[in-house]
Amino acid sequence: MSSLTVFTPTFNRIKHLPKCYESLLAQTSQDFVWQIVDDGSTDGTDVLIQSYIDEGKIKINYCWKENGGKASAINHSLEITNTPFWLCLDSDDYLFPNAVEQILAACEHIRDDEKICGVFAVRSDVNGKPMTGKDIPGDIEFATQSDIRFRYRVEPEYAQIYKSEIVKKFCFPQYPGERFMTESWMQDQIDQIYQFKIIHGTIMACEYLPDGYTHNYYQLIKRNPRGFLDFYAQRIELYKILKPRLTAAIMYNAVFDSLGDKQIKRKKHWLVTLTRIPGKMMRRKFR
Repeated sequence: MSSLTVFTPTFNRIKHLPKCYESLLAQTSQDFVWQIVDDGSTDGTDVLIQSYIDEGKIKINYCWKENGGKASAINHSLEITNTPFWLCLDSDDYLFPNAVEQILAACEHIRDDEKICGVFAVRSDVNGKPMTGKDIPGDIEFATQSDIRFRYRVEPEYAQIYKSEIVKKFCFPQYPGERFMTESWMQDQIDQIYQFKIIHGTIMACEYLPDGYTHNYYQLIKRNPRGFLDFYAQRIELYKILKPRLTAAIMYNAVFDSLGDKQIKRKKHWLVTLTRIPGKMMRRKFR
């Protein structure tokens, strides 16, 4: 059995998969399986992946499912994963050649530590520099993701490698008619219990796409309001730092007001009450 599952969710991204594949072929350690969960692609992704399987150069596990969004693809991946460690590598991302070797070396140090959920690095641009311009301080060995963002002020983008037995406990909820749930829903919960071991080095490169998550955030909220409403309600309760809780409360009010569902009661919390007016103003962004 391989030590690491490199999971790639994909939906009609056939033009991006070759670069991802080539980066896996170049790995200095082949102790992984590339698991592709195809979320209903109709662009020939199945034929392309079959050609890679036929080449037999790396271990590949391909699964096609009805389109349900990335969160449902993650849930399915976690259900079928049988390796000790799990990494999500999006179809528009790729790994630097020694990434798997670095990951597994770091994982060996935390395999039996019940307080550590996995290893963590900042994603890089194509030149190997932190995508948001700042890396985690070099003397930090362990941290939660919220510490990394709010204490050390290192903004996303991140690469998380989880112990499979832990991340399997945090599958995403599904909402009728909705196909997206922010991954932060899972990460915020994990943060309450576990820390990461930090990798100080380049493992994953990312390129922003015009049809990607970051470019469509407010439209995603508009199309998936119930999931975002629950996410912001959770963040209000779980976070200890005031600023992100305030932001979550503003967004909660904005989403709640846009829903107009009388069967759903507004959350009773002083932050929600305080941010009613800012929430109404924020609502304009995803009308």
